[in-house]
Amino acid sequence: MSTPPLSALLTGFFLRYLVAERNVSPHTIAAYRDGLKLLLQYAATRCRRPIEQLTLDDFSTSIMLDFLNDLEVTRHNTPRTRNARLAALQTFFRYVVTHEPALATRYDPILALSSKKAIHPVLGYLTEQELGHVLAHVDRAKPNGERDYVFLAVLYDTGTRIQELLDLAPQDFHLDRPAFVRVRGKGRRERLCPLLPQTARLIRRFLTAQHRPLDDTQPLLQNRRGLRLTRHGGRYLLRKYVDRAARSMPSLARRGISPHTVRHTKAMHLLQSGVPLISVKDVLGHVDVKSTEIYVQSDLEMKRAALAATGSPVTVSPRGSRLPSSLIAWLESL
Repeated sequence: MSTPPLSALLTGFFLRYLVAERNVSPHTIAAYRDGLKLLLQYAATRCRRPIEQLTLDDFSTSIMLDFLNDLEVTRHNTPRTRNARLAALQTFFRYVVTHEPALATRYDPILALSSKKAIHPVLGYLTEQELGHVLAHVDRAKPNGERDYVFLAVLYDTGTRIQELLDLAPQDFHLDRPAFVRVRGKGRRERLCPLLPQTARLIRRFLTAQHRPLDDTQPLLQNRRGLRLTRHGGRYLLRKYVDRAARSMPSLARRGISPHTVRHTKAMHLLQSGVPLISVKDVLGHVDVKSTEIYVQSDLEMKRAALAATGSPVTVSPRGSRLPSSLIAWLESL
């Protein structure tokens, strides 16, 4: 039996498996698409053939390893990005093996490739003073100034991921008491995020000023062309106001402040205010509380550093180095 062409397997993977069988989100499909596109381009260069002429025989373990290395060396991807690409590609080859069992021997080594150990960066977040300083530097009287303020305020108040926020429409908000917003997160899981009364009033005034009804299905946050604000645009807006605020607050000049930092900020502020961990988990939309425990660990490290900085008059007398002649006596002295 002949092996089906690569194009047929790719078509089946995206249209039948991902869409019809698994019903994954458009963002997941885009992630798989980007990973496979990069691999196809790399393999075509290595094999010196057009992408349309590539076959399954061209994808060996050696090429896969070289491709993963190229992601880090040439494209300067982090190990986390490299691991995400590998996971997406392994999903495709697992699909191939399922539908073509005769290819299992060839692709089992690819499916066995391990993720690379990645350094987990220190969890960054903004203090209340820093966040307030950033918000204060939004000129709300300028065109799109109120939109920018709504973007930053809702991003913090809900603790959403940036794409979750950009996907929101006015119809997702319930602005009467108790105010909340319906958020669609990873895996198409929905959750209700409570809104502070002042945030609900802010959104209501924003929509009123734009003459938009509360049941509007268009994106809440739009660019100058009336289209959905992009993730790149959202990151740009945050960076612009952080840089502006950093001129008078040097602590904001540190690197790595991103929309996800604002999400971390919300989680840390909730935890420091005494909100139970399980409630923080629900606000953030984590499936497992283990994902939320990083905030507890980070908070403990910060408290430990603060205690160490204050010093202590407590001293411990040095333990004698001479061991008792009796082993039992030594054990009892511990």
